[in-house]
This record gives sequence, C-alpha cells and structure tokens, in this order.
Amino acid sequence: MLRTYWKIIITVFALITFVILFVIYFKKKEFYYEPTAYENELIDYFKDVSLNTEFGDNSQKIIKWNYPMVLYIIKDKEYKHQISVIENIIIEINRLATDGFKIVLTDDLSKSNAKLYLCDKKKIADLDPHFYEIITADIDYDIAGFAYCEFETKTHIIDKALIFINSNESLDIQEATILEEITQSLGLAFDSNKYENSIFYEGKSKQKIWLKEYSKLDRDIVKLLYHPKMKPGLDSIEVKRMIKSILKSEKE
Repeated sequence: MLRTYWKIIITVFALITFVILFVIYFKKKEFYYEPTAYENELIDYFKDVSLNTEFGDNSQKIIKWNYPMVLYIIKDKEYKHQISVIENIIIEINRLATDGFKIVLTDDLSKSNAKLYLCDKKKIADLDPHFYEIITADIDYDIAGFAYCEFETKTHIIDKALIFINSNESLDIQEATILEEITQSLGLAFDSNKYENSIFYEGKSKQKIWLKEYSKLDRDIVKLLYHPKMKPGLDSIEVKRMIKSILKSEKE
C-alpha cells in the first residue's frame, strides 16, 4: 500500500515537472528571435529615446497615450503653412500607429487634452503661466520648441501634452521643430547623439540640421511604441523582449 502511494506521488511529481519544463521550453521558443544588425540598432535606439527624458522625471519605463490625443492649436496669426505641416505630420503618425491611437485636431479647447502654442515664447507667459514656467525654469537660452507631457505614475499613460513652437524662427526651423516636438509628445522624449539623420539627433541645432521628415529608424520607433503589444510601464528588459516578439511575429 505504501509503495503504491509513493508511486502515485512520484508519477504526479514527474508529470508536473514535465508540464513545467514543457511550458518553459515553448515560452522560450515563443520569444526567441535573433535580430538582424539593423534590428539590434533599432532596439537600442528605441530604448534610448523611449526610456529616457531630456527634462523632468525619468521613469525608465514606457510612457504612451492609451487613447486619442485631442490637439488644440493656439496661435497669434493664421500660419497656414505651419498648420498644413502639422496636419501632414498627424496623418503620418496616425498611419504608423496600429494600437488604436490617433491624433485628432479640435476647435474646442474644452475637449482637448493637448495644446500646441504656435507663437512667440513671451506670449505663453500670459496664455499659460505654468507652461511658461516649465520652459524657462532650467533653460536660459532661446529655444525653437518644447514638448511637455504629464502621465499617471501608476499606469504610465500620458493624459496631457503641451507643445511650444517658436513662430519667430525661420520656416525651415519651424517645420523641423513641429515634427520633433509632436513626436516627442507621444512619449519619445529623449535626444541621442547617434544618428544625424534622425529627428532625435542631439546635435542638430548646433550643426543646423533641420529635418522635415522621419528617417527609417524614426518611423520604426513610432510604429513600435504604438504597436498593440507595446504596453505602458514596460521596463528595459521587457521592452527588448517585446520588440523581439513583435519583429518575430511580423516575419511569420
């Protein structure tokens, strides 16, 4: 009787062990993927610009919108060309996002959760004193633009964005700045010194590089951030694993 009892225990233990090892094996197989040289660059660059920030708190985790950004533009003139640039950038971002996110322009300030100030910096002091304080607190030099986001610390979901575009700059600089700052308001808040053809390139102002369109890396970074599998709150290790999973699934 005792032998039978122990045989049952050993059999059950062996079955449980087999099931655990089976699950571990297929979990590893599910996420195993050997990235190409370009994809390794993409993973590293994505982590650079999405997990760090130039100013303010640095959560070292993915922050992103989980619902539409409803953008209201505040301007002191007509600025038809700049508005057209903004509209075209929104079209491209909405095309790259596949998780349901989109940017929507609104004429109703009360319905907005994001504001873009297209004006002289000094005018923001009257229009939005709090935002003016943010863009002047640690910056004692002229800037072409600035993006500021607020997010829930528990969920890492962005719920507010403020963007400044200096209308005193040349059209070339304004166009490049509009592209950069709207993109940074998505949760990509860090500049890097790696790629001169990227809108996130840190040295573009000093070198007078005014980029008016995304590089391939830039497009892929926006696509990854707003992919359905890329969840807010993921850390560096989780991000790397998730990107590999996304890349693997796209090739299957």
